[in-house]
Amino acid sequence: MTRAWRLAWLPFLLGAGPAFAHSPVPGLEGFYIGMLHPFSTPAQALLMVGMGLLASGYASERERYHFAAFPVATILGLILGSSSADLDPAMFATAFAVCALAALAPGRVHLLAVALVALGGFLIGAASIPDAGPLRDRLFTMSGSLVGANLGLLYLFGIILVLKQRFTWDWVGIALRVAAAWVGAISLLMLALGLAGPAVA
Repeated sequence: MTRAWRLAWLPFLLGAGPAFAHSPVPGLEGFYIGMLHPFSTPAQALLMVGMGLLASGYASERERYHFAAFPVATILGLILGSSSADLDPAMFATAFAVCALAALAPGRVHLLAVALVALGGFLIGAASIPDAGPLRDRLFTMSGSLVGANLGLLYLFGIILVLKQRFTWDWVGIALRVAAAWVGAISLLMLALGLAGPAVA
């Protein structure tokens, strides 16, 4: 294994601890539930993968703008979102736009890319609002979602970056663009299915 792959596992190894039947801190299990939430539905997973593909196409000096816009937008989404809102259509549409830019113009139109990543972060945050309950439990869950979303984007970006650095063949960039196109096509199909409503027998 390369050093980069070893370092990728380090947070999981450091986070390991003894197993308990119940959380020793009331509400703490909500933090871990929140961490997984940004990948818990097809809409969120497609959007996260699309943003990782988009951000990884830019030069290193421009990457910081994506990673600055995303957490700020996610926090705004957590503050302004509602647990009752159906955000799947918006997330599928944003995932399609993100992937279209990643496939058609990788590394270009930087301001649009930052705006799309910010919009995606806002939607991920707004979709991570837990149902009504004790304030402490809700805060645990929302903080877990914030950490999970940002770590998820960072890991997706890092994995793609390692692939690009390890395999320098021209077809790798083409393969990533094809992957973005496929994720975008799936997002568009899911959006169409959602807007069409249930099939009439």
